Amino acid sequence: MGSLKITFLRTSMLLLEAEGARILTDPWFGMVMRIVPVFRKPGIPLDQLGHLDGVLATHCHPDHFERASVERLTHPRLTIVGCAGIQKYTAGMVSGPVIGLRPWETASIGPFHITATPALHTNPPPPEVNYLIDVAGVRVFFGGDTRYSPAFEAIADRGPIDVALLPIGGTLIFGHRTTMNPADAVRAANILKPRVVIPIHEGGEWMPMPPASWHPGRNHHFVRDLARSGLPVEARVLAPGESAEFWPRA
Repeated sequence: MGSLKITFLRTSMLLLEAEGARILTDPWFGMVMRIVPVFRKPGIPLDQLGHLDGVLATHCHPDHFERASVERLTHPRLTIVGCAGIQKYTAGMVSGPVIGLRPWETASIGPFHITATPALHTNPPPPEVNYLIDVAGVRVFFGGDTRYSPAFEAIADRGPIDVALLPIGGTLIFGHRTTMNPADAVRAANILKPRVVIPIHEGGEWMPMPPASWHPGRNHHFVRDLARSGLPVEARVLAPGESAEFWPRA
């Protein structure tokens, strides 16, 4: 059995490669977030990304499912897996299969076996899902843009997790928390008990506009909080374009 290679691009966008197949999570290559400038460039430019077998989207906010990027990525064999209702967002723009999942429904993209899980985030609909991804003997939890919720208990009941991709930006919209902060991610790690956590969706990628929008969580905050927790979990921070490789448990 081979390995799983994970490359961090930006925000919740990661390239997953295993057994000759490649999928991209939460695609977003733009340099404007609604009306504000984005500071962090994708670790791999879209025109250098190469062939993809699939796209996996947690929800349809523009920093997680950017139509302009998806239109450039699509080809007849590209499979898009997303939250229930994603089909209306792809109508007329893709030529391959589009699969919308509700919590605990499953789909496959080549060797990647994907199970949607419950998630809490914010409006507008369709509601976000998160994912358990099984490939090459490795199980990944992909947290997209979720906030902390009781869903983690149900996800942990589904079996051991090797790598958890957890958002840590702590987004506040008029004081309302919509994305996990570093302390929330440590709480989630305590429940999920992965071997490794890769923090994603770090704050500071685009200009804050408090009180309308603020994203205070940083990767070093998560690393500090996880170390203080004493949990037997490794924090693996990836810079844009940096990769990590994972093998099945011994």
